[in-house]
Amino acid sequence: MITHLIGKLVEKNQSYLIIDCHGVGYHLYISSYTYSSLFEKEGKDVYIHTYLFIKENQHVLYGFFDKKERKIFSYLISVNGIGPSSAIMLLSSLTPYEIEKSISQEDVKVFNKVKGIGLKIAKRIIIELKDKIIKEIITKKEKNVKLLENTPYLIKKEALSALSVLGFSPQESKKVLDDILDKNTELSVENLIKESLKKL
Repeated sequence: MITHLIGKLVEKNQSYLIIDCHGVGYHLYISSYTYSSLFEKEGKDVYIHTYLFIKENQHVLYGFFDKKERKIFSYLISVNGIGPSSAIMLLSSLTPYEIEKSISQEDVKVFNKVKGIGLKIAKRIIIELKDKIIKEIITKKEKNVKLLENTPYLIKKEALSALSVLGFSPQESKKVLDDILDKNTELSVENLIKESLKKL
């Protein structure tokens, strides 16, 4: 499996790219989303995510500006009745984020507007991919919440606010908090306040 290419973008148009990687030219089919994302990149080095589609005697390489687009492409071609060409057509008409949103909200009309995508296929996309998309959105939100909860910056902000309520000056409190966090970034808000009070 070829996961990405790094090389000079020697040719670009609405439907494909040619990337030179150490003297070897790779032909990649792309969407309009990737095309517009590579504005003024011709002749420059680019990093392109790829998907190698193999069917019988066909080996076709598809290129994507980001991992999100590649993931949505792989989801779409897993739907019965959607091939790589249809998936690229969808990604040329809608951004990966619009596709994700439309699936999660069961918005059939959005897909039905895309040329070549009838009502039956539009419904099938939603039915077959909704659970995957929603699960991914929930997982992403949980990760973001967990990350924010453990961010030293936010812990410091809460501790600073609590110390201000207790009557300590922000300047003095900030200095003490910085000193403590320099030595230990894994303290909870409560423990950070306790340690600060010992020094203030």
